[in-house]
Amino acid sequence: MKSILAASLAFAAIALPAIADEVWSTPVGDVIYEDDLATGEAALSFPTGDPEVRSMAYFTGMAGVFTGRDYFEGVWIEPDAANACPVSIADPKSGEPRNNWGRIQIVFTEPDFPGGWVAMRGSCFDTPDQFLVGKPVTGE
Repeated sequence: MKSILAASLAFAAIALPAIADEVWSTPVGDVIYEDDLATGEAALSFPTGDPEVRSMAYFTGMAGVFTGRDYFEGVWIEPDAANACPVSIADPKSGEPRNNWGRIQIVFTEPDFPGGWVAMRGSCFDTPDQFLVGKPVTGE
């Protein structure tokens, strides 16, 4: 019985990728799949100019989706700044108001894990106009 349970757990670990293991290399540094929110958003962290601080992107409907990925929309949030948006939004994870945010879109170039993507973001309500390409980091 123990061997069946151990084999089942080993198979499950191979069949579904661990969230923290999903990392993409980009020109600005690594992007990490951090967490799934109970509300259905996938939380990804992005590097900022400060190595101690990472910005967050929350993609609606992407939580737990590792196959058939295509296009997702969401918001990005960085630490508050003096020259940020005139309107605050609630951080999807903490609920705290944030004034340094914007819209973000991500398009996967391959539908299944591991796959690359192109992300487009804009400040506040602006149309996304900043692009970033992510390539999967794998153990191969």
